[in-house]
Amino acid sequence: MVGPPTEPGARDILRGNPNAGMIPMRLRSSLLALAALLLATTGVATCTPPGGLGGPDSMTTAPMLPAIAPLERPVTFETDVKPVLESRCVVCHGCYDAPCQLLLSSSDGIARGASKEALYDTTRLFRMKPTRLGIDAQTTAQWRAKGFFSVLGDAEAGAAKRSSSAVEPPASDTLLLRMLALGRANPFPPEQRIPESVGLDINRKLSCTSPDEFGAYAREHPQAGMPYAMAPLPDRELRVLASWVQLGAPLPEAVQPLPPHAREQLAVWEGFLNGSSLKERIVARYLYEHWFVAHLYFDDLPAGPFFRVVRSRTPQGEPIDEISTLRPYDDPGGPAFYRLQPIESTILHKTHIVYPLSTARMARLRELFLAKDWSPTRFPSYAADEAANPFVAFDQIPTRSRYQFLLDDAQYFVMTFIRGPVCRGQVAVDVIEDQFWVAFLDPGHDLSVTSPAYLEKTKSLLSLPAEHAGATLPGELWLEYNLKQHKYLDERERFYDEDDPERRGPALDWVWDGDGENRNALLTVIRNFDNASVVTGFLGEIPKTAWIMDYPIFERIYYNLVAGYDVFGAVGHQLATRLYMDHLRMQSENLFLQFLPSDRREQIRASWYVGATRQVDYFLADRLHGMDHATQVRFVGKDVKAELLEQILERFPAVAGLPDTINRCATPPCDRAEATAAERAVERELQKLASVRGPWVARMPEVALLRVRLDATGEQDLVYALVHNAAHTNVAFMFGEDQRRVPQEDTLSVIRGQFGSYPNFFFEVKVAEVAEFVEALRQVSSDSELSGLAESFGVRRTSSRIWETLDWLQQDLQRESVTEAGLYDLGRYENP
Repeated sequence: MVGPPTEPGARDILRGNPNAGMIPMRLRSSLLALAALLLATTGVATCTPPGGLGGPDSMTTAPMLPAIAPLERPVTFETDVKPVLESRCVVCHGCYDAPCQLLLSSSDGIARGASKEALYDTTRLFRMKPTRLGIDAQTTAQWRAKGFFSVLGDAEAGAAKRSSSAVEPPASDTLLLRMLALGRANPFPPEQRIPESVGLDINRKLSCTSPDEFGAYAREHPQAGMPYAMAPLPDRELRVLASWVQLGAPLPEAVQPLPPHAREQLAVWEGFLNGSSLKERIVARYLYEHWFVAHLYFDDLPAGPFFRVVRSRTPQGEPIDEISTLRPYDDPGGPAFYRLQPIESTILHKTHIVYPLSTARMARLRELFLAKDWSPTRFPSYAADEAANPFVAFDQIPTRSRYQFLLDDAQYFVMTFIRGPVCRGQVAVDVIEDQFWVAFLDPGHDLSVTSPAYLEKTKSLLSLPAEHAGATLPGELWLEYNLKQHKYLDERERFYDEDDPERRGPALDWVWDGDGENRNALLTVIRNFDNASVVTGFLGEIPKTAWIMDYPIFERIYYNLVAGYDVFGAVGHQLATRLYMDHLRMQSENLFLQFLPSDRREQIRASWYVGATRQVDYFLADRLHGMDHATQVRFVGKDVKAELLEQILERFPAVAGLPDTINRCATPPCDRAEATAAERAVERELQKLASVRGPWVARMPEVALLRVRLDATGEQDLVYALVHNAAHTNVAFMFGEDQRRVPQEDTLSVIRGQFGSYPNFFFEVKVAEVAEFVEALRQVSSDSELSGLAESFGVRRTSSRIWETLDWLQQDLQRESVTEAGLYDLGRYENP
């Protein structure tokens, strides 16, 4: 029994007190704001020492560090330097949460340098000024005015000085080389665990310092050199960087020319996006708002170049002059032209969300948007209350066209929710379960599509928190949007009651089948603590929960988490975004539940929300609707949830993908028809780990990549991902996640091939040792036993093999898909 409502304090709210939703709204508002200030702990990311890129120490002379001798030959940036920076530095300094905002993934980022200001800070009351490369400042001088300092120092002056008097060792030239020299001077014992005194927690507080503060820092933190808490770089790679600095650290200035074929297609697509008619202008704006985070490419050039679509002050044929706005639907302040900007920076897996452009794609867009019989009379306003609500801004575009556009590339759009430029998002992704399946309501059975009156009646209730730009306290927004969702779902129920007077309920063909061929129809989302991944098909064991999204849910999630989200925003905006996402999760789950027998829905739903069923969101705003509607789906067993998902798999084999013989193997062994003899042998062993419970599972990293060595060359080696699915009593609260964990219910998904953007650990096992590895893992029951497993089969941060293994995995990822490959981020690599 749940006790009577209480008046929780700030800590109760953050920890997920189930009664927190019952307190008076204005008190809740105040407590939320206070709680965020007192208890939020999000900082900047890993790969830096406790004090960051240096420390807030007084200016003192640095200790003597070993000189890093340059090579005896000249080096070039593209051939020698860039490969080292990418494979050793960008793997921690590439995303928004790079330590000290130091982005080494492009010439602009290297020249910009580092900053003391933390981008991820959930305690700030006011939004920070954006620091987007290439957008919010254009020159190094402008970045210096914004507080960024150089990590290369006055390299040109240093080079001139050495040419006349070679007395100053290269290691003292720049902060970059000083940090590398410090790491070289104080290496960790090879193959050993990093000491507890060396902080690795992603949320630790960092303080980033300029070069003249390095001396005291090096004295106080001798083990905090670069690469941070990792094996030293190979000597040759250090010498390459030293040679580059000796030359004055030159950066390439000329932009690589586009291939002729790419230039031709670019001109065609820019022409398409800049049509002059009102219909074309509205469609172009809609496409831009849905593509602005995409890495666009031409399908006959699968390896790139990749492009961003931007708004420019200049038309096609002239150099791009990008218009800087916070959100894609903000007023550009004058004439704007849609242009394709080549991406010059290193491709990172986390932010590399690809979207193909082709002749077939353009024909499809013309069919969906321009060939339809609709006659617009106005261009959408840029006023916040309209622009932030796509159901108002784009109400003139046929709803079926908009929904089908999302469905055609559903994986891309769901991926933008969780793999966009927001490089750290625990408070955002802890709104979802660790593994769940997603399907979509068929357009022919979605009344927002088939009934013109539906969205006309409800569009004002579908507004999103971003229209307030963080100016309102979270508690007030929570109240406002709870009331709107309550009214919206009541209206939705009324429309479906009228459409189904006999209360027969949904049938299996109400689930979109991908038109018989589109693999985007069924998706799997897997959360890995503060990040997540999405793949086509139903992967892994039968999940605890599942979603079915209709058009209003799908479009709102995109505008809430992508188009309307501000990574630089204040705590109010961040909390409001997260609270609104609760509604969208529950509405997706409830739509799935409507396909189950009505007498089982509430019971199953309550099992997903243990300890949270007294939340106002749960029992009032997002209560189960349509309980008097039956279901046309036939059930024969007791586990109706699993039976429904299995029926969907059986009904849509063309879009479900190959059977998951590793994770859903009812009677082992389960062999893939196309598997080699070696793969069959390995996967039979890995089936013993998949979708089972045991004390060992909870100790596993979020994502571990297992490399199975088949021979000495490594050319035929196999890769599997061991993905930890953490169980929770519920995911209804923003904070206190540890208190809602149920580790004895954790499972492991085994995925063929590479997976995720942030590998947490590498295992390397010879094919003859796979059975031994599996058995040893199943016997782990303590941290010390896990450490022993890591010593026998793992690749520790201090291992001499760490860089070689990373290089091989990156090359394998490139072989797997030249289009979707990108650099992994080692910022979350663990120390078991």
